[in-house]
Amino acid sequence: MSTPFYTVKDVPAQDFIRAYAEYLKKNNKIKIPDWASIVKTGLGKEISPIDQDWMYVRAAALARKIYVRGHWGVGNLTHMFGSMNDNGKHESGSGKVIRYLLQQLESIKVLKKDNKSLLKKGSRVVTKEGQQDLNRIATQVALAARK
Repeated sequence: MSTPFYTVKDVPAQDFIRAYAEYLKKNNKIKIPDWASIVKTGLGKEISPIDQDWMYVRAAALARKIYVRGHWGVGNLTHMFGSMNDNGKHESGSGKVIRYLLQQLESIKVLKKDNKSLLKKGSRVVTKEGQQDLNRIATQVALAARK
């Protein structure tokens, strides 16, 4: 009997993001820059995140977001990862952090820039290798949840 196959869409987002962030950290896939401890994650934030592994979590969330619905650019992602201000105004997320993590995910062949799309040139899509890796992690998460 063959093992079941699950995709990223089949598992809860929180479980997948946590598992993929652990995978990125354990295998040293992403280089954490020196400025990561002092940078804010958006305009509406006052201090940097307290969690030491926040960049791995953000990279995993970006990879999942682009897997589920491809052709995301930095501008759209800064809006999605932004926050609401006290007076109801929407504040953008940090473009530098998102751009850096997208470049890191491109360097490990999870994402690539799509220059073939007529409307969204330069947007990011998941590569075949990236899709296989993400689906493998999703299958591990789903099988662990079934036990």
